[in-house]
Amino acid sequence: MEEKLRTETLVKIAHDRLYPPITNHSYLVLRRRRQILSAWIGGIDGKELSVLDIGGRYQPYRPLLGDRIKQYVAIDVIQTPLVDVIGRGEQLPFRGDAFDLVIATGVFEFFPEPRAAADEIHRVLRPGGHLLVSVASIAPRADDREHWRYLPAGLRFALASFSKVDIIPEVTSIGGFFRLTAWTSNVFAKYSLVRRIFNYTLVPGLNVIGLALESAGLTQNDQVSGALSALAQK
Repeated sequence: MEEKLRTETLVKIAHDRLYPPITNHSYLVLRRRRQILSAWIGGIDGKELSVLDIGGRYQPYRPLLGDRIKQYVAIDVIQTPLVDVIGRGEQLPFRGDAFDLVIATGVFEFFPEPRAAADEIHRVLRPGGHLLVSVASIAPRADDREHWRYLPAGLRFALASFSKVDIIPEVTSIGGFFRLTAWTSNVFAKYSLVRRIFNYTLVPGLNVIGLALESAGLTQNDQVSGALSALAQK
């Protein structure tokens, strides 16, 4: 019963990352990330893909693959009912050329040596295989174990072993401003009751305004973009 409850909790977290509620302070980037990753996955050849999910305790983007999965392996430093292997991204316990696709969303911030992790991912990918990445660019520290925030040039440096790298800011500077403001409201809300009030009043309002301005296409400036998505090919 306890494991079932844990699994249901993980599935709920995953669903809310893939389809974030308007009360989520990261609504703007998560919504756009789903669109970016979905489009990239649609352009990857193959109907029977061997997939490695690094940091796969939740697996929010697994549903985007539909029925194209032949094998799905989740590795994480923390055991959950969805994790197959306990291990670190810098030392993947898999043979070379083993996977068609690697998903690593929200984990490169935690690698002390991100380029070493990227090289390991490159090793386990088959020739022509792809890596899907999302990283924080401008955001408050979410966890004391985080090491990095990324600019496009820094992310390209980390992924230098790949033959091709496409990077897309998940929002413009407008979306980044509204997302950062929404997140910061949580940081400064000292009491849980105040935080709950903000989450159901201020945060949805900021998200609605930010989405409207993003949709209006007022700027392509991404200096304050909160996060980046990248597609890298071996």
